[in-house]
Amino acid sequence: MADVKISDLSASTTPADSDIFEMEVSGVSKKVTLQSVIKKGTNRITTITSHATPTINTDNCDFVTVTAQAEAITSMTTNLSGTPTNFQKLIIRIKDDGTARAISWGASFEAKGIALPTTTVASKVLTVGFLYDTVTSKWGCVAALNEV
Repeated sequence: MADVKISDLSASTTPADSDIFEMEVSGVSKKVTLQSVIKKGTNRITTITSHATPTINTDNCDFVTVTAQAEAITSMTTNLSGTPTNFQKLIIRIKDDGTARAISWGASFEAKGIALPTTTVASKVLTVGFLYDTVTSKWGCVAALNEV
């Protein structure tokens, strides 16, 4: 394997915000897909309107807003996908439709100092913070607060 020096690289991107880069090393062009790097002030947000099994891909978001939740959340794990890294953060906000709703987190989540909330408080925003733990391969709950 040959060493590559930074001075040997040139890169150009396809449209803005793309994760596909074309890189040239010693005259050989390669297309490379890179995971986005979060920049200061840039938030990767997923917004969901009421779902029993919300779809969350942690490769594409760090913040999730669930609005007008009109049914119990039967599993936050069922439609959870992505390849999280150690200490990756995930913050989930849930607001019901005026009626308290049950929340089942599933096998991908665990308490890590803070208990996983099991219900919303009617008409109040619930904010839950998680850090990913590669030792347990789970999202650990490190914060849970209800709107006052």
